Amino acid sequence: MRTASPVFANIAYLKIARFGERSVVDQASLKGRLEARVRAALEGIAAADRIVLDAVDGIALVLFGAPVRALDIAQSLRSGPGEEPLQVGLNHGPIAVTARDSAAMVFGDGLVAAAAAAGFATDRLLVTAPFATILEATRPDRAAELAPAGEITDARVRLHAFYTPEPQRLVARRNRLVAYGLAGSFCILALGVAGRQVNERLFPPRPSVVEFDVKPRGDIFVDGVHYGRSPPLTEIEIPAGRHTIQVRSGTKPPLNVSVRLDPGERMTVSHAFTGEHRPEKPRNFWRDLRRNLGF
Repeated sequence: MRTASPVFANIAYLKIARFGERSVVDQASLKGRLEARVRAALEGIAAADRIVLDAVDGIALVLFGAPVRALDIAQSLRSGPGEEPLQVGLNHGPIAVTARDSAAMVFGDGLVAAAAAAGFATDRLLVTAPFATILEATRPDRAAELAPAGEITDARVRLHAFYTPEPQRLVARRNRLVAYGLAGSFCILALGVAGRQVNERLFPPRPSVVEFDVKPRGDIFVDGVHYGRSPPLTEIEIPAGRHTIQVRSGTKPPLNVSVRLDPGERMTVSHAFTGEHRPEKPRNFWRDLRRNLGF
């Protein structure tokens, strides 16, 4: 006889509702369909990570590894297309296992608690407190979808605390996290803007300096604002950035300069106005025609 080794595992007990009230033919049909669903759900899981146990009124699954995988499998098996919902209990606890194969013998409190949870799970999947605890430790994001389902006393006067998955709780949690993230981003941006404004007030950036060498003279305009005449004006201070500088002198063609200045940068604008700008007289058709004909 093989010696049983105590281990902790995730146990999902799948109980067919009102199994004892059904005919033998119905019982056999229901067990056959359940076995097929279990085989499909366990595809891709190594044999060493699972043990399938036959129960009088259903099937018990012993699943080693991540608790979240056991939760997903239990949820997928609870109801299927065209199938009556199963009573499913999910537990994490100690069991004794003789081997991890089809001939294994499994017993222990972990299996008993899962069966008790399935017995109380009439209309929803019930998760025991130990399973909720291990899920919180390994996948707190998925544990957030577990809602308290109350406390139930069994026939042996033992008190059981159960939880049940409520996907809307997970959606609500994700929405809260998104809202917190957006609020945090807004606060960071607001603090950045406020900090920049305070920094600019306490430590204003150095202005840029533009020197002028204009001959014989000219009126200085920066971004359309008149700063004076050069000479005698020799330089002005303006904020760093992009600017349009214009120097005008009577009817002569103006000088236009577009610049981008860094804080504290100095530049010189030199220009000499040489000729008068004479506006072109409007042309007269009859006068030009007489001139061309020699009249």
